[in-house]
Formats: sequence, structure tokens, C-alpha cells
Amino acid sequence: MLGAEIGAFLEACPTAALVLDDAGAIVFANAGARGLFALAEASRDLVISDLIPDWPLSPAVTQPLIVTREGHRQDCQVRTLTWPSASGMLTAVLVEQENEERQAAMVAREANLRLRYVIEMLPEAVCVFDANDRYVLWNEKYAALYPDIAEHLKPGMAFEDILKISLASGRMPEVVEDKDRWLLQRMRKFRQPVSQEEQQLRDGRWLRHDDRRTPDGGAIGMRIDISELKQREEWLGQLFDANPMPMLLCDGNSLGILQANRAALDFYGFGKAALLSLKAADMHVASEADRFAKALARLEGDCEARTVWRQRMADGTERHVLIYVRQLHEGPEHRLLLTIADVSDRILAEAEANRLAQHDMLTGLPNRMCFYKTLGEVLKANDGKGVAVFCLDLDGFKPVNDTFGHAAGDEVLRMVAERLRNAAGGYMVARLGGDEFAILMTGEERDVADLARGCIAAFRSSFHIGGTTVDIGISIGVSAAPENGQDGETLVREADRALYRAKANGRNTWRTAGVGQRDPAVSRRAR
Repeated sequence: MLGAEIGAFLEACPTAALVLDDAGAIVFANAGARGLFALAEASRDLVISDLIPDWPLSPAVTQPLIVTREGHRQDCQVRTLTWPSASGMLTAVLVEQENEERQAAMVAREANLRLRYVIEMLPEAVCVFDANDRYVLWNEKYAALYPDIAEHLKPGMAFEDILKISLASGRMPEVVEDKDRWLLQRMRKFRQPVSQEEQQLRDGRWLRHDDRRTPDGGAIGMRIDISELKQREEWLGQLFDANPMPMLLCDGNSLGILQANRAALDFYGFGKAALLSLKAADMHVASEADRFAKALARLEGDCEARTVWRQRMADGTERHVLIYVRQLHEGPEHRLLLTIADVSDRILAEAEANRLAQHDMLTGLPNRMCFYKTLGEVLKANDGKGVAVFCLDLDGFKPVNDTFGHAAGDEVLRMVAERLRNAAGGYMVARLGGDEFAILMTGEERDVADLARGCIAAFRSSFHIGGTTVDIGISIGVSAAPENGQDGETLVREADRALYRAKANGRNTWRTAGVGQRDPAVSRRAR
């Protein structure tokens, strides 16, 4: 069936050779095939698909799998030759095993193809260089990014030569002013172990160059389009700078000020360089700076403003502020964004409202509520020792209102308040209502008489109202603790009783409320 000449030729063939009939049965196997497939002799019970599972071979299959005598599967080069015979068509199958060198070359080619597939799949433009800074491979995105050099890109081309070609073409996408200087700087960065820089293109786009050296001395370069990122940064920068609220960007660890918007420069009154040389707590008053710095260091999240802080401006003035804090993280970088709200007007308004609530609007003196509050605090702090309450009532004031009117009476009351403030020597003077006043004294018992006499003496000179002279006197009742108890209401009540006794004894006098309601010496005004 096979023919002696063909059989002899195939037997001497250095590769494994099989002959098949038109049904695929093996009718001949040479020594190489018998050794490779462990065949004792050709048998029609054995078909080619038992030895080559990929049979019949597709034109796309260049290295089909075979099953060796050990049962291993491996790739081989397979060639076929078909011719007619008396019994039908015969097919010779020549199987050539891969040697190590050829197999290694194939593996290298496959690895190279896989690498090409990988870099083509990457969203960034990528190029690979050998240890001599020559091009090895690049992806289509890289060639599309640099159309000025695309036609010159060839494996083995030096990177510096490509840069020179690009500079000479006048069509390079980068914005370059000094070509020689740019080339030197670019090559210097390219040869560093790791190099990153941002480069603006002529069409307005921005690229980030990320070049890294490989262990064998080669390099991998990536070109990342960061145009959208730069656009967002620009928008955020505009929002930051145009924000009407003062804003500071600070380092999360050192608290050094990294950026300040225009509103912050205007608010603090510092130049930009001066403000950027400070830390976040440096504007705070000395008593609060350390506490504020520690509060920032302890932050675990964003902070809504709760505490009113006091800060000093460049001109030394003081402002009350609320500070909102946002934590920013970008990779290993930790930043704090501080937004400052000036609440000075609110604090001053609240203080003024509080002052008005506790002060008499006509005279500016503390009112009854403020007097009783302070009296209670003083009694508690001093355990009642050395505390005395003076109740004072004007003598001869009613005719002023009846004769000159309430406007004149109000003017007299304002002058009375001023004289009592001067006579009190720093002790608290309050208006309890109408023409009733009070003094809260803390000191030695012997000082009571001096203060009472001083208040009476303050009224020896006349009051002048619209060219008219008015004479007014004053009567005083004094109650001291603990003789009359340590309760504020009791002290005022006893002082008021002493006041009525003073008025009953001729006015322009003073009396004290002692134990058993004893009346001490009387001091009268000489008229």
C-alpha cells in the first residue's frame, strides 16, 4: 500500500513520520514516530486523533498538541503531505518536536506579544526603553500623542534623538520657550530613578510625565492626560480664591498655612508672604493659641464651629471668630481647610444686649437685677465678711420734676449717678429705680462711715439745670453682713429700713442697721 521507496524514505526521515489512510487510521510509523508515541507497530486500530487531539488541523493552528509516550501533551510543528495510492489517498504527517532554543524563542515572542497587548490596553500613553535609553516598544496612544515623531519611532531609536527631531520639526505639542534648556532639563529628569513633571501642551491640554527606571537600567515612561484634573483644580482654586469667607489651607501635621484666599488676606490684613509664613494658631490671642492647636491635632473628622475664638489682626485689633474645619486627604498628604466666620458684631451686640439688660438706660448704672446678682456672688465669695449694702434716696427731688419737667429730672438723675460714681471710689453703684440708688461695698467696717460721709458731701454743691440752680440732698441706710445675715434680700431690706430712719431724722443723714436695730452716730450735712 505504501510502497517500498516511500517507506524507506520515511523510515530514514529525521523527524517522526506517520502515514494515514483516508479514514485517518495509521498505516505506517517510522522509528522516530514509534519512539515519540511508543508505538510497537502500525495498527489500524490506532487513529491519528489518538496522537494529535487537534486533528483534523485547522489552518489557524500552527503548533498543535500531541500526546507523547509518557502521556504528556506538548506543542509541535506538524506538516502534512497527501498523495494517491492504489487503495486510496494517503497522508504523511511529519511531527517535529520543539528544541529548547526554539521553544525559548517562541516563549519570548509570546511574552513580547502579551506585553504589547497589555500596553495597548492601558488608558495612558506608554513607552519602554532599554538601558541605553533606546526605544523598545510603545503603544498607539503614545504615537497619537506625538504625531511629530510618530514616523520616526523605531525600535533602537535613542530617546534624545527623538526629542531633537521633535524640537527641530516645530510641531512638537509641548509649549517650549528655550529649546536647549528644555532638552537638558528633560534628559536630566528622564535619567533619574523616578521623575514626575507636569507639562502644558499647545492645545491647552496638560500632561503628567511619569518616568521610572527598571532594575535592568531601562525605563518605562507614562504620559497621563490630566487636563480634566487641572480644570477641576482651576475651578476649585477660583472658588477658593473668590469665596467671600476667609479661608486657609493648612498642613494637617505642622498646621503651617499653605494657601490663603483673598478674603483671608483682607480680613487679617497681612501680605500673602507674611500670612503663609504663619501657622493656624498664630493669629489667636496668647491665652487661646495652644488650646486651638491642640483642638486641631485631636480632630478625627470635620468640625462644625461651636467655639468662639479671639484672633488678632495685623494691626493689633481683636476679632471674635467661628472656625469651620474640613479634613482633606490626597494620598499620604493630610490637609485642613479652615473657613473663618467673623462674629465680632454679633458678640458685641450680644454683649451690649446683656449690658442693657443689666444696666439702667438713663444713667448707665447697673440696674436692680444686676445689683442683686452681683451681691449674691460677693456674699458667696467672701462668706459675707466685709460686705455692706448702702441704700440711697434723694431728698428734694420731686419738686424738680414738678417744676422743671421730667426731662430736667432725667438730667439731674444722670448728674446724681456721676457724683455717686465718683464718691464710691470704685465700689459698685446701682440705680434700683426712680430716685433710689444702692452701693455695694466690700472692705473694712471702718470704711463704711467714710463712704457714707463722702456720698453726703457729694451733694453739697448745687445742680445747674438750664441756668437754674437746684439743691438736692441724699439720705443713706447701711446694712452690713454678717450682723444682718448673709442673704442679699435681707441685707437690702435692713438697709432700706435704716434709710427710712435716716429720713425720719431730718434727712441728709445716714443710719446703719445693726443687731437689735441700734442706731449708731449720725452725720448731718451742714447747710
